[in-house]
Parts: sequence; C-alpha cells; structure tokens
Amino acid sequence: MASTSFTSSMDEWDALMKEFEDLERNHDTYLTKMSELTSLQNASFKAVKHQNYRVTQIKADLKRLESQKTPKSEEEEQRLEKMRKQLAEVQAKLAEMQNELPAESNGLYLNVILGSNLNVSLLNKTDRYKYKQEYEKFKVRVTYVLLVMLCIAYWFPTRAIDASCNFLMVWYYCTLTIRESILRINGSRIKGWWVLHHYASCVLCGITLTWKDGICYQAFRNTFILFSMYIGTVQLMQNAYQSGCLRRLHALGQRHSMDITVEGFSSWMFKGLTFLIPFLVVGYILQFYCAYVLFYIYRTLDCTGQWQVIAMAILFFLIACGNMFTILRVLARKVKDSKSYNNMVRLTNKYRQKYE
Repeated sequence: MASTSFTSSMDEWDALMKEFEDLERNHDTYLTKMSELTSLQNASFKAVKHQNYRVTQIKADLKRLESQKTPKSEEEEQRLEKMRKQLAEVQAKLAEMQNELPAESNGLYLNVILGSNLNVSLLNKTDRYKYKQEYEKFKVRVTYVLLVMLCIAYWFPTRAIDASCNFLMVWYYCTLTIRESILRINGSRIKGWWVLHHYASCVLCGITLTWKDGICYQAFRNTFILFSMYIGTVQLMQNAYQSGCLRRLHALGQRHSMDITVEGFSSWMFKGLTFLIPFLVVGYILQFYCAYVLFYIYRTLDCTGQWQVIAMAILFFLIACGNMFTILRVLARKVKDSKSYNNMVRLTNKYRQKYE
C-alpha cells in the first residue's frame, strides 16, 4: 500500500513538473509577445503622429493652391478633387488608428489623481463599450439612491442626513469627472460644457457640505432639497430615453458607439426626444430661482461669516446661464439647419434681389 502511494505521488509530481515546464514556456512566450506589442505600439504611435503632421502640411499646401487665382486645367481640377476626397479618408482612418493606440497622455486632471505613469487607454472596442455602459449604470444607480436619501432628508430633517446627502453628491460628481476623463481618452465625444458643469456641481455640493446649520442654511434647505429631487428625476427620464435613442442611432450608424447620455440637450436628441426640452428649461429656471433665493437670503438675513451663501448664489447663476446658453445654441443651430429655415432664407434673398 505504501509502495503504491509512493509511486502515485511520484507520478503526480512528474506530471506537475511537466505542466510547470509548459507553463514556463508559455509565460516566456507571453512576455516576448508583450514586449513585441509594446514596441509595435510605440512604432505605430510615432508613425501615426508623423502622418498627421504630413497631412496637416498637405492641407495647408492645398489651401494655398485653392487660394491662387491661376487658372487650372480640367485634369488639374480633377486631381485636386480626388486629393480632397482621399485626404478626408486618410484623416478618418488616422483618427481611427489613433483611437486604437494608447493615449499619449492622460491629461493634467487624471495625472494628478491617478499618477502620470498609469495609462487608462482601453485598446479593445468591446472593453471601451462595456466601460461606457458601466458609466451609464453608475449614474442611474447613484441617482436612485440619492433620490431616496433626499426624500428621507425632506421628511426627517436632521443635519446628519443632510450632510450624508451632500457628501454623496460630492462623491458622485467627483467620480463622474474621473470616469468622463477616462471616457474622453477612449474616444467619447463629451462636450466641454458638460465636463465643466460636473466640476462646478462638485464644487457647489462641496460648499453645501461645509455650510454650518443656522438661520441662513434652514432658509434655503427645503428649496435645495426639492430642486435636487427634481433634477434627479429629470436625469432618470433623460437617461432612459437617451440610452434608447443612442442604441437606435448607433445601430443605424449615425452615432459613435462611445457617445454618452448627458444632463442637457444635444442635436441628436431631436430624433424623438424633444419632449425633454420643457423639463430641462424648468430645471434651468429653478437654478436661476435658487440663485435669486440665495441672493435674497444674503441681503435680508444675518449671514455674517457665511461665505457659502454668496458663493453658492454665484455658482447657481453661472451654471444656469451655461445650461440655458447651451440649449438655446442647440435649438438655434437645429432651426438654422432645418429645411424650412433654408427655404425661408432662399426665398427672402430671391425677392430681395428682385426688388432691389
């Protein structure tokens, strides 16, 4: 029995050693391939950068050629037209190649938070899309939790619950800014205002968190809670409808797969999401109202030493102005690009020329 046990153990050990040798060979192959991959990435990055530089030079030369008044033959015109088309195709392919390579830098914000030696580029399109989907789920989950906590804070007013809500909002907006910075590095086309909007919201919630309890705080407390509940509800509505719209447009090839839902209104939302505009406008008016209430509190109540009142009033006003300007610009651009507007301008110019 002992002999059999010894033989069995030796056989197991020999099998283990053979597997370990195979593992070592596979691991050495893995390290070699990783080194080759890094070398190829660096070479590709330099080549793409050089090609972009040359394309920029050629575009400048082409622009100078077009500005010259020297008459060109039909063959030259055809050649220039072919160059323009090929140049657009090359630029699109270079942009796609660049997105599939590690980013040159994470940017100042991520470098400060994560360190400059950590690369957050996701080279696999599936991984990028999964990260984007996780970002969307994160926003929805935290918003639901925040709405529940705000309801509790409204019906059971205590400073501890208020502080918990404000801390959650600070953490939420800080996390959004980090995740959005990573998304931008990985090809997400987030407009600059919405990134700035989240920075400002983070500062605003941070100021609210440091605001000590008192007459001024209690005068604004219910207004802020009700406003936050309304904004959270609108964000859930937006996310539900924008997500469906983005999936549909992505399936039709009309939107980039890394586009995300936003707290405002973009041009692509006209595809069936125009009903959101009144809710957004009401939210922006409420932001102006919050700024007005805070200015009124600052002027009428004794808020000596409470700098949070005037600071929050200014931030609310600036955020409301930015949001309102953004939605009005989108609406104006959409009206300008619409067929009816173009026809109206064409007819106006036609009759003006006729009677001049």
